[in-house]
Amino acid sequence: MTQSEAYRLLLTMMQDLKDDMAAEREASRQSRGAIRDRVEDVAFRLGKLETTMAVAGQVDAQVRDEIDALRASIEENRAAVQPTVDEWRRIKTIGIGLVGLLALGGLSVGAALAWAGEGAVNAVRTWLRIS
Repeated sequence: MTQSEAYRLLLTMMQDLKDDMAAEREASRQSRGAIRDRVEDVAFRLGKLETTMAVAGQVDAQVRDEIDALRASIEENRAAVQPTVDEWRRIKTIGIGLVGLLALGGLSVGAALAWAGEGAVNAVRTWLRIS
């Protein structure tokens, strides 16, 4: 092998090495770009997630406050209405007692009339002299 052929071979090898290094640098640049894009995407999604969680927390707190307000309102209304409910229950109990008393009285009067009716029929028959 001659010296000029050796130089050409060496030059070709150097050119191939230079091309390989350029290809490696390009691949590395693209890889870093892809990693940077992924990191930016993750950071963007994390920001959206933090915003969503903050909004969800605020909504949850607002719902809790509304529920507490409703619970307090219900308790106030219950306390205000309780005497009326108690009075209504007392009236209902008295009414049921009166209905029972009237039913018992009606049965007693009916039984007395049935017993007295027999005697009245016999008295009328005797008076009219019907046998």
